[in-house]
Amino acid sequence: IDISNPSNPTLTGNYDTPGYAFGVTVDGNYAYVADGFDGGLQIIDISNPSNPTLTGTYSPSNFTHNVSVNGNYAFVAVSTDGLQIIDISNPSNPTLTGTYNTSGNAYNVSVNGNYAYVADDYDGLQIIDISNPSNPTLIGTYNTNGDAYNVSLNGNYAYVADGYDGLKIIDISNHSNLTLIGTYNTPGFARSISIN
Repeated sequence: IDISNPSNPTLTGNYDTPGYAFGVTVDGNYAYVADGFDGGLQIIDISNPSNPTLTGTYSPSNFTHNVSVNGNYAFVAVSTDGLQIIDISNPSNPTLTGTYNTSGNAYNVSVNGNYAYVADDYDGLQIIDISNPSNPTLIGTYNTNGDAYNVSLNGNYAYVADGYDGLKIIDISNHSNLTLIGTYNTPGFARSISIN
């Protein structure tokens, strides 16, 4: 969507993925789409926004909910299979590098430095050390009590969209001792969050 005139956004281009597009992140000339069961991870060249084209795909074994990109890796939240780390250094041939099977349903992932923060449904927030992408390890958890659907990071805080339990704000400065510092009970089902 062309948003150069925010009061009159217009469609510039589109690409119909084979699955159910749940999440997208953009890095450089590529859009990385988490495309449910049928599409897995779709890597789309958006260098010409009016004519986006498919560059590569990776098909995890379960429902692909969301994706975050950091450097040469895509970090994919794959339902009951947890976190999958995909090498995207060659976008036309993405390959699996490492996995960590979280205890819940991985709905969303945000990456900061050497850590991936996974919104893991009924098992809350899971923090995974990704400094060795081929051997990710769990280093911290916080049970949010709701259904953690999405996580956004800002400084020492993780902001979790926690389903019917609304917004949870968690201090992540000490990964081995995560602490809840604030909540806001939204009236509906908190499914996504963005911090700007």
